[in-house]
Amino acid sequence: MIPFEAKAKSTAAAYKAENDKRNAWISQKKLPVDESSFLLYLLDRAKQIGSSALAKISAAYQTANEGISAIGASFVSDIIKSKRREESLLKKTVVEVTVEDVQKITMLAMKEDNPERDRDALLAILSFNVMLRASEAAEIKWAGVKQIDGMIEVHVEKAKKDQLRLGRSSYFNYEPGSDADILMCRWRLRTKGKCPYVFSHLNSSKKLSKGAISTLSTKMLAAIGKPGATHHCFRRGGVNHMRRIGHSMEEIQCRGRWRSAAGLKAYLIDVPTAQGCLQSKGAEADDEDDDD
Repeated sequence: MIPFEAKAKSTAAAYKAENDKRNAWISQKKLPVDESSFLLYLLDRAKQIGSSALAKISAAYQTANEGISAIGASFVSDIIKSKRREESLLKKTVVEVTVEDVQKITMLAMKEDNPERDRDALLAILSFNVMLRASEAAEIKWAGVKQIDGMIEVHVEKAKKDQLRLGRSSYFNYEPGSDADILMCRWRLRTKGKCPYVFSHLNSSKKLSKGAISTLSTKMLAAIGKPGATHHCFRRGGVNHMRRIGHSMEEIQCRGRWRSAAGLKAYLIDVPTAQGCLQSKGAEADDEDDDD
């Protein structure tokens, strides 16, 4: 049990569940409980699940069995790499969400006296600026959102990579009296303290689930001409916005709660300003003419 006790509780529970599924499959097939049966199980599961789920099955097996043979490890690696290549061919085009898109959502809310638009615009603002995952947004409480000294602090109680469950705080600049400030105050007044969570149902009795937040995000982005965009596009968009305006990789990694820079790099797109190139004044003038 020591290898499991060394893991975070949620990780240990997930690994135990995966091992139980594997053992049940092996028992059903009347196979010996050994490495070869594990490899056959992994091949069978590869027909139905993705590379990340396959990697979790492998990690669960190795935790319970103190590793794997060199030949077995090579075979597992080949299965997962093959699945990743298959996934890359089927990968959908990522829809880019920009700060201008968030402003469009915000303006729609500011033009109407509509509780649903207020809540959804606030979701867009926080998700973009703090680069929230849908699971993190679902857990944010009013007690963890503070407005101080021209900043908004958002305390993420259950960050994905926060294995010790200590919570993480992320900050972004805002102006008192700005649209973000008004929307936050307006939505807070509408909820009247009925729910401790920021993102709740319109009757304020219950918090929104991760799935509900994802659905709302897809709907609001489609409404401004971004069909196919998901809640995670806010997180990706926030990364590239910070990069464009000159923030360092370390600052972005810290605000977005990435455990490693390698995980963050997958979100970056190639833009001149991210590589130290500045637009010429002539190019900026051309852009302004195009806008006119």
